[in-house]
Amino acid sequence: MTWRRAELALGAFALGLLNAASFSPWSHWAVSLLALTGLFCLMHLARSRGASTFMQAMLTFVFGMGWLGAGLSWLFISMHFYGGMPAPLAALALLLFAAYLSVYPALASAIAWRWYANRGPLRLALGTAGAWTLAELARGWVFTGFPWLALGYAQIDGPLTGLAPVAGVFSLGGVAIGVAALCASAIASISRHRAAPGRPSSPAQAMPDRPPREALIAAATALGLVLVPLALPSSDAWTSPSGPALRVRLLQGNVPQDMKFRPERTLAAMQTYVGLIEAGDAALTILPETAWTIPFERTPPELAQRLDAHVGAGHAVAIGLPAFTLENKRGLRDDWRLTNSVLLLEPGGAADRYATAPRYDKQHLVPFGEFIPWGFAWFVNLMHIPMGDFGRGATIQPAFAVGGQKIAFNICYEDLFGEEIRAVLLAETGASILANVSNIAWFGRSHALPQHLQIARMRSLETGRPMLRATNTGTTAAIDAAGKVTAQLEPYTVGALDVSVQGTSGLTPFTRLGNLPVLVLALACLLPALIAPRQSSPSSA
Repeated sequence: MTWRRAELALGAFALGLLNAASFSPWSHWAVSLLALTGLFCLMHLARSRGASTFMQAMLTFVFGMGWLGAGLSWLFISMHFYGGMPAPLAALALLLFAAYLSVYPALASAIAWRWYANRGPLRLALGTAGAWTLAELARGWVFTGFPWLALGYAQIDGPLTGLAPVAGVFSLGGVAIGVAALCASAIASISRHRAAPGRPSSPAQAMPDRPPREALIAAATALGLVLVPLALPSSDAWTSPSGPALRVRLLQGNVPQDMKFRPERTLAAMQTYVGLIEAGDAALTILPETAWTIPFERTPPELAQRLDAHVGAGHAVAIGLPAFTLENKRGLRDDWRLTNSVLLLEPGGAADRYATAPRYDKQHLVPFGEFIPWGFAWFVNLMHIPMGDFGRGATIQPAFAVGGQKIAFNICYEDLFGEEIRAVLLAETGASILANVSNIAWFGRSHALPQHLQIARMRSLETGRPMLRATNTGTTAAIDAAGKVTAQLEPYTVGALDVSVQGTSGLTPFTRLGNLPVLVLALACLLPALIAPRQSSPSSA
């Protein structure tokens, strides 16, 4: 069979789609390994047919378009159905964004196959794992970062889970890449051996048993990489229970995004939330992001009085809302701006309780949704997004103290950034519980919701902290310190989830060191391959 470029590209795209399916809601750790192994096998096949380094990069780019284009297809919903952008432009924007993200693994493949293809199968696998891991780290940092669908998330329920509290999500992805590259090298070695003539035709082929040995070494190394993390302790083994269990009520309003900012729907949502708050007796009730679409000072007096009575009876309430902040413009003047915030109404506050209440202001803002990148005002103007230019909160903000626990809040996709979560835990001594409030109704009934829950679970695995999630449409859930979902509400319903959560203390290795170990290991994977001698024939890789 003749493998033309179009057929190779089609295969890479299909494998990219398969990789997208390895994440929630269909997730299974083996599916991602299968997709990555298939891609690397295609690349070996392409090289055996004389493909250039550029062709190898393009195969990875096409793989990325399938993986990231399908995996992030919910962005089309926010831009077109809720943002009002014409469908062709929204589709084009999604494709361009997927193309931008696909450049990172494509560059990694170019590096791996340019510098390591002629240095043996083990060193090629090392170089691939190192280059791809550096690319994943860069994708999570450049232009404020977007590490959604990082490869490690697909491994959350697999044998590599033990790596999460040690070195974070990128270590899971890096090992998965290494395993897939080794498996592909083993398959390629066996294929070459079977295709070789019965007798060596040159001194370079004087050892006919060498390819099988290479294959065995590569396969054994891959198996070792899968099995070793099983011996590592789980995330809750690095931490210990701290303080009394806290009774918490998590609310889900299920307000459709296209109605959320209408005045009459805003009032109805506030009334629903106040009713759900009053119906519980938890020490803390948490409402989703922008449960209030107006600053708290504009709350109707009757609802404010009912909240005041509930809080005065000894119950704290955390409300997601826009809040006014006085922002200094480089010393020139002060200006009031809205921040995307969580306001804590707590018992025993002063008479001006709402003006002096503890508050968390979102600090990692979403480009185009919460701030306008320089030069892209025209793009944002194509959509109709309320409050699309927020002020930015401080990098480190105090945790909320409630019922003997300290709760570190984050808003929406801030829980995508493990480095920022761990920085808060290091700075806020005693922060024992993580809490995320989100409104991803922007993405409709899509796989964005289970993907976001998967991300939150990874943060619990990395930090050994339980995570509470209060969302508008889902998934509202409680996650324990080992990353397991202990309770959750059905998405797209109105409801309240009552849970008892046990805070933890102590620091995992990832909390102490962040991504530094995986960065060092990725660089270390590149060095031995560079100093190894080149082999005489590309086909020997």
